[in-house]
Amino acid sequence: MSVHSTLDLVTGGDPFGDAVREAWEAGARPGVAYEIIERDDGLITANDVHRYFAPYAEWAPLEQQLCERAGQRVLDVGCGPGRHATHLQEQGHQVLGVESSPGAADIARLRGVETLTTTVETLTPDIGGFDTVLLGGQNIGLLGNRDKAGDILRRLAAVTRPGGSLLGVSVDPNALSSAWNRAYRERNLAAGRLAGQQRLRIRDGVTSTPWFDYLYASAEELESLADGTAWRVHELVRHGKQYLAHLTRS
Repeated sequence: MSVHSTLDLVTGGDPFGDAVREAWEAGARPGVAYEIIERDDGLITANDVHRYFAPYAEWAPLEQQLCERAGQRVLDVGCGPGRHATHLQEQGHQVLGVESSPGAADIARLRGVETLTTTVETLTPDIGGFDTVLLGGQNIGLLGNRDKAGDILRRLAAVTRPGGSLLGVSVDPNALSSAWNRAYRERNLAAGRLAGQQRLRIRDGVTSTPWFDYLYASAEELESLADGTAWRVHELVRHGKQYLAHLTRS
């Protein structure tokens, strides 16, 4: 019997928030805490939590463009501990963060960002009037899957002014060329799912979140998912395996 088969992860708690808090308390320096992401085919990814505190000069070009295109009043969805929000506030923008991790939301507040501890699926129009919805850090993935995406896009449109923008970054699933990623795409398609749908959970020690869907949508899929909503694709900017999507609200 393998070691892995004798261990059961405890589902619950706040693994991402715990890692963020550990990094923050150590000065947000590299090499202190890691976000462990497990995919349901066994793939494990470890991200240094420092990335969520990195200054603007260290960001990837698409993340920089994301903020350069933002309007005055911004809804930062999946804001984490406030990487984009703090920069935008320094540039004079008004920002409201949305973060499902209580620990990460607490750190964002400590850094001066007004933050709602909730999920994108529960947003209501009464918080509305935003010029820009920001889905930075690949957070177009929060659309989840084909069934959820339309509802989430309509919720985001309901809090955005006519003519406003949705700015997000995504990974193009077709650019992930490893054998295991190709096999994962083929499994998704055989099951009737979008090719880039990821089934993930976040781990910290022996605790984990429940499994959730996170979507790497191709540009063509994103355009299709926006059909029937108030959003239309205005521009796509590609950089390596990622792209910036700029959508406008009618």
